[in-house]
Amino acid sequence: MSTLGLGKNMVESLAFWVQAAGVAVKNGGVVSLTDFSKTVLVCSGGFDPFLENLQTLWILHWNLCQGWRDGAGLKRPYAWHFFSSVFQDDEIIASEAIDHFAGSIALLPKPLSAVTLRQHFDIFMRTYVPGESTGPRSTPEDSLDSPLTALALVKRCGEKKLPHGKRETVYRFNSAPKPSISDYTFRYCLSEWWDRAYPNEMRLTLRDISFSEGGPGRVFRLPEADIHRRLIALTNTHPKEWALIESQNQRGIQRSSRRDSNSLLKSIYNRLS
Repeated sequence: MSTLGLGKNMVESLAFWVQAAGVAVKNGGVVSLTDFSKTVLVCSGGFDPFLENLQTLWILHWNLCQGWRDGAGLKRPYAWHFFSSVFQDDEIIASEAIDHFAGSIALLPKPLSAVTLRQHFDIFMRTYVPGESTGPRSTPEDSLDSPLTALALVKRCGEKKLPHGKRETVYRFNSAPKPSISDYTFRYCLSEWWDRAYPNEMRLTLRDISFSEGGPGRVFRLPEADIHRRLIALTNTHPKEWALIESQNQRGIQRSSRRDSNSLLKSIYNRLS
């Protein structure tokens, strides 16, 4: 609190979000930087300490969707899990999302209010959607956008009139190919997810990678054809690591060797390996 000039609640919020973004981990009350932070974000020697590289922003988005280990359990901001691994439509309005949120937490011992759920939805949207023009009573903070708005992952696309007459903003997810995600970033995320979700598997199908919970296809909202193109690129540029599987029954990829996560992370920025 004294070092950063923040109040107690803001410190607790900061502790939550640095873990959610994969920037730090907390063990036994001690907070320490992750390999991602040490490699990319530190001011001395980091590849991108000022978030100038779009790949860093995609990795932060990836981390937010993956969650982090807290003891034996997995924690993650629910909106990120919902929109990346549960909700499959391209368009949504706030009331529909909040209804889904309420259903997912119905069995929790401590229910959350509709106001809290709405705030959670708004936080997610403000993370990805640029703010609208501000009014005369706005503060400088109102005009500050999240760095992740540069990903153009979600946008406003008009309004929808509800049965009772109220109108709500419609948000649309970008489910088109995303050339802004480099093949090196895709390789890093695919390998990290593979290690966690399918540690004993040497082969995965195109459908696994495209539609499985927490996988690159769902998190980045990539079409299957774009993922297939990326798998072909992986096998061409790193034939000792990857082999394409093409048959009448299935398409996919085989991992011939395993690289450690940090070396794959470094390759995003130096592209030497």
